Amino acid sequence: MKRVLTSAAPRVEFLGTAAARRAITLRFGNQIPLAVRARITYALQVFAAIYNYRFVDGPSDVPALICTYGIATERNSTESFSIPARYQTRPAGEAASHGIRGRFRGEELFLFHGIDEPTGLPDWPGEIFEWLTTRYELGAIERDAIGRIPFSASVFAREKISPRKPYASILMAWLQSEILKREPGTAPAAPSVSPDADHLVVSSHDVDFYWVRSASAITRLAKNLGIAVKLYKSRQHLRDTASMLRGVLAGRRAGDYMPALLHAGEKWNFRSTLFVVARHGHRRDPDYRLADLHPRLIETRESGFDVQLHGSYSSIVESGSLAAEAQELASAMGKPTLGGRQHWLRFDSHEKLFASIAAAGLVYDSTLGFSDTVGFRSGASFAFPPYNFENETPFDFLEIPLVLMDGSLEAAARTSGEDPVALANEVLVESRRWGWGGVSALWHNPIEPLSVPSSINDVFWRCVAQQDRHREKWISANDFMERSLNRYQNAGLLKGVRLNA
Repeated sequence: MKRVLTSAAPRVEFLGTAAARRAITLRFGNQIPLAVRARITYALQVFAAIYNYRFVDGPSDVPALICTYGIATERNSTESFSIPARYQTRPAGEAASHGIRGRFRGEELFLFHGIDEPTGLPDWPGEIFEWLTTRYELGAIERDAIGRIPFSASVFAREKISPRKPYASILMAWLQSEILKREPGTAPAAPSVSPDADHLVVSSHDVDFYWVRSASAITRLAKNLGIAVKLYKSRQHLRDTASMLRGVLAGRRAGDYMPALLHAGEKWNFRSTLFVVARHGHRRDPDYRLADLHPRLIETRESGFDVQLHGSYSSIVESGSLAAEAQELASAMGKPTLGGRQHWLRFDSHEKLFASIAAAGLVYDSTLGFSDTVGFRSGASFAFPPYNFENETPFDFLEIPLVLMDGSLEAAARTSGEDPVALANEVLVESRRWGWGGVSALWHNPIEPLSVPSSINDVFWRCVAQQDRHREKWISANDFMERSLNRYQNAGLLKGVRLNA
């Protein structure tokens, strides 16, 4: 099914003509099973998209770098590159075995399949595949109190490695270094899709609370008083919350932040995607209705921000209603719903989440992140299409990894004792180091301390104020899709997605 991407923001003309600089293709040894071939091909296609190669599938008249997998070669050349075949499939649902920690060219890596002794190299695409499919979580049976896969089931918790290192990105950089025959110790960052930016951050705001009536604002702020005392233990948040509560009692509209956000977007030159809940079916869903927010949402969209779907609390785990909710939002907004993020980041299995996104006809999602810490859940500081194990093909939508969230940043800083500014900087520095981004940052309401203390909101404003310093842009998800889609399609991915004329 072809899907059309529309956006209120102007088209970026250079994207349609951006050409991949070189072609790359794969050849397999006869002993490599079909499922392994499909998975290795997918991983190399994602690498090709990030590093701006054109992927050639099968015989072609186009000169291409030939990557061989499971075929012994005497040496690599400028025309061929041999990859050790170490990846092995596992039965569905089987828990992941332990990997190994080691160093390659001085860089710390975590490898699921180890090092090939004859060559001293890892199975690059096999390792990348394991990261992008969150191997450890696929066999996890633990669930947290609200039905999510907990951090304790992640590779980071089990193997005691840092979630702030994008291991899949690092593997890609060293693969590129080997292909280009770089000197040991040099790993090239992936080249940007944008001539006006070296790094892209997809800015977003989940609309979990918005002003509808005084009673709901008073209830929310009263709850926040307890959170400030018991959880955050923050006198400043307690004072801020008490001040907002007095304001509501005096007639002010706490939580009506969109006009101020649009003004700030103009001032600081950023645009964001707002994810809104279309259906209230659970007590943990927001108490607004789309009709309550409609004028604000139209104003927001006309200012170059996106309005997309915040899948309701029950939409994946219990009700399977994501497609219907996407249609409800499309009807309310008069435009197709293109992307989403799950409320509370709630899903109980990757398979159900991705199948629901595909069934809803979305072209991107941004759910894969941590609820209580920051970093790279899939080891990726880039967007990628998830893998469909049922069909052994990539899904036809992008997952934009959520690497920074206000609530998880607050939790990480509180539990570790680290400075939240330093934590956010560490994640962004790692993303910038290895490539052009395509990661998401989420601040629910950066204007008011409704979701987190004001010190955490300050981190958002520090980041957007430093865009020029880092040649970085904080943009909406639709803008990101427009800038990057050509890269993925040159690599043979996202074939069913088309930009509108």
